[in-house]
Amino acid sequence: MLRVLLMQLPVPNNPVTNTPLAAGYLKAYAHLQGLLERVAINMLPRSLADVAGDAMLVDYIVKDAPDVLGISLYTWNSERSLDIARRVKARLPHLIVVVGGPEVQHDNIWVLQHSGVDVAVIGEGEQTFAELLRVFAEKAQLNHAILADVAGIAFRDVSGKLIVTPGRVALDDLSDLPSPYLLGYIEPGPMVMVEVSRWCPYSCSFCLYGRNMGPRLGNRYFSLERILAEIRWAQARGVTQVHFIEANLNLVPLFRPLMQALADLNADGQLALYAELRGEHLTAPTVDALAQAGLRVAEVGLQSANPAALRASLRRTDLAKWAEGTRRLYAHGVEVLLDVIIGLPEDDVDGVGETLNFIERENLGMYDIFTLQMLPGTAVRQQAAQYHMVYQERPPYYVLSTDRLPYDTLQRMRAELKIGAGLDPHDIEGCPSPRTQALSKKHAVECHNVFVAQVQPVTRLSLLEADTVEWEQTEGYIQRLSSHVDIIVSWCDQQVLAAFLARAMVANPATLFDVYWMADEPPSVVALHNWRDALPYQPGYLDRLAVYCRAAPDLRHQRVSPRMWLVVPWVAQVEPHDYVGVAEIIWEYHMSPDWEAPMEAWKAAGGAGIWLRGASPQDIEQLQTSDVVSIWCDRG
Repeated sequence: MLRVLLMQLPVPNNPVTNTPLAAGYLKAYAHLQGLLERVAINMLPRSLADVAGDAMLVDYIVKDAPDVLGISLYTWNSERSLDIARRVKARLPHLIVVVGGPEVQHDNIWVLQHSGVDVAVIGEGEQTFAELLRVFAEKAQLNHAILADVAGIAFRDVSGKLIVTPGRVALDDLSDLPSPYLLGYIEPGPMVMVEVSRWCPYSCSFCLYGRNMGPRLGNRYFSLERILAEIRWAQARGVTQVHFIEANLNLVPLFRPLMQALADLNADGQLALYAELRGEHLTAPTVDALAQAGLRVAEVGLQSANPAALRASLRRTDLAKWAEGTRRLYAHGVEVLLDVIIGLPEDDVDGVGETLNFIERENLGMYDIFTLQMLPGTAVRQQAAQYHMVYQERPPYYVLSTDRLPYDTLQRMRAELKIGAGLDPHDIEGCPSPRTQALSKKHAVECHNVFVAQVQPVTRLSLLEADTVEWEQTEGYIQRLSSHVDIIVSWCDQQVLAAFLARAMVANPATLFDVYWMADEPPSVVALHNWRDALPYQPGYLDRLAVYCRAAPDLRHQRVSPRMWLVVPWVAQVEPHDYVGVAEIIWEYHMSPDWEAPMEAWKAAGGAGIWLRGASPQDIEQLQTSDVVSIWCDRG
């Protein structure tokens, strides 16, 4: 029997959204085609996928020894996933790696020609993957002559030449596609992703929805009964969040009956609904229906209010109607996610200013800032030469300059707009937040609270005053590290930590290491710079997210890991500003029995926050609800 393992790795800062729905559809369609009698399809457990570092993932896959490894590729996981595939193939020479997802496009050559890829599925995957399973079930090896007859794929022939076969027509009727939830192929998490249709009537140049899903609806939507059955399935398993995967929920034909049914199903209001909506069509009855159904969060786009940028981006927006519809959401207490994209074709400083003025004039509340991503397969990539757009060749594919917005202008605008939106201009969007519970008692090793094959991913190492034996023990953790690791250590152990990290970072290049230096006398900025620069560095997704931290985009990435904090006594003579770009200061503050939090002094001190020692859980909880300073708590 052919053994298949499907893998989907999470968004680094939001693993709760990592529902492997695409993998579930592949297995459900294989079930529909009667293939599961000859093919055993398993999914990488989420308890591992969402937490584990690269080395642990590689070891797990090698031990599982599948014949085929199928990988869902998105901007946030493609580099990491393909590097893992490459490493696994080095240990399993006969493994066949099949990739699919939005990252697999005709113009994304780095993916198609990656050494970790054997076959790339271009476009909708269910039919193509099922055909590949039939081929591999006959003989689990690459037969290039047979592959040439499979529509919708790319592969390299024996000479290494890239072969791209004719495209495959997408499913014209989704009613026959079984639900992976109802078949029991996907385990419930805190959130359920519910797909409504595969359709978008718009063709915005920066978006893949319209191009990947198709502009004609036809029967490319799921039945009302199927959608409600999936929500009931989730509800019965204690799920409280429903995220609709639909570009324009208020435009699909079954919108009205769906809202009516949800109003009954969610009469107690326990389900929190999330949806993407088209603002111009948010009439009063439409918003009433959404509110009664339990809509809590709505993404309404906007992107720009500059007519020239909208035209160049092929985005049709009636701004007056859009604003009116968005205000209706606010009136019903819905949290609105309003996005502004900078770097669009024909946009400039005045155009972005026009967008911000529109938001303020129309009382549209807060906004979030996004830098244009030149996504593979989008029309805006084809416009790049026309608008002199320079962009990253690897994810997240940020635009770095246009004919109207040079890099330094984009960099300045990003910072100014983030401040205007109430955001920290130094924060790297998409990067995991530091854990304010990281500081703890010494000599502690903490593992994520799940078991995978009797092994737990290590999320935290506390090595204060560790002796030689304890440092030697850390070598055993390298293959078990998670994708985000906190290390609490004294600066006096800098050399031994560097030796450990040199090996750990090679084995786990995508892991984000957060190092907390405990130092009564903090090291100099130069010493910290030199220490970090001596460590191995393989640029990845997080580093490219941070590109705008650079003075110039010469490297198109900026090192993120390890992030560093200096934990110093409250009385230490340290200026946080001196360490900007290298480390952040955390002030250690010991509480007395009859204390009153000196909030103004804490705020004036600057830095990343206060580490409270000796405070009660009630005191900490009360202080953490304030927005004055960040509170780091002592769990030891």
